Amino acid sequence: KVLLELSIFLNPKMDISRYSLAEIYNSEKINKLALKNLNSISHKSFYFLAANLKKLAIIKETEANLKYRSQLFKIVDLWPENKFVLYRLANYYKSKKQYVSSIKIYKKILESYNSNDRDLFLYASNLDKIGKWDEAKVLFFKLLEKNPKDTYTLNYVSYKLALKEQELGLALKLIKKALMLDPENGYFLDTLGWVEFKRKNYASAVQFLEKSVSLLPRSAEVLDHLGDCYFMLNRKKEAVFEWNKALKYETDKDNIKKIRAK
Repeated sequence: KVLLELSIFLNPKMDISRYSLAEIYNSEKINKLALKNLNSISHKSFYFLAANLKKLAIIKETEANLKYRSQLFKIVDLWPENKFVLYRLANYYKSKKQYVSSIKIYKKILESYNSNDRDLFLYASNLDKIGKWDEAKVLFFKLLEKNPKDTYTLNYVSYKLALKEQELGLALKLIKKALMLDPENGYFLDTLGWVEFKRKNYASAVQFLEKSVSLLPRSAEVLDHLGDCYFMLNRKKEAVFEWNKALKYETDKDNIKKIRAK
């Protein structure tokens, strides 16, 4: 920090030093000083876009939603075609469950830039959110055809098939392949447990779900799944215990209502 401050003192136009200093203050959770350095970067600077994106990330961590939204749309006005800005706008709409808006932006990214697997995955997952599973599924399998070791797509498709109670044999095959590649992934273990749950193999499911909870002890979704499995095994006290733990970590109001109802 001393060296960066010295470089700014010797050359006040050293925006790279201001940005680097802001990064350090942000890592130390001294966000007031981080924002001060970012705000001092000139609008003519090469680092102006990066500074604004960093400010946006800090505001997202620390400030009210309205301030984040205001900062985001200021950036969109300045750089309406920038891919990194479009990503943040799409994620904002996604976080608000405004999936039609997020889909339009992901589609724009795919059409305007050289598409990559991540962009296609995001587009497909948002299609799924608005009920276009058949269309999304085609895109997911295109991704898997291109990269059969894409563990996150393997997991996503397997979990969605389990939720929809469709092609459970295929769902089992996909998630087992993901776990062969990443055997200690708690989310993948949860998916395997949930596939087995939907196949009514509760004794098998509980083993995977218990291991998933040991890896993800604060995941409301995994705790909820384990509670459901205990209930089907007539272990009702344990089911209620897991559901109560899930309520401690769940933030979605609809999910909270569902868990309380159980």
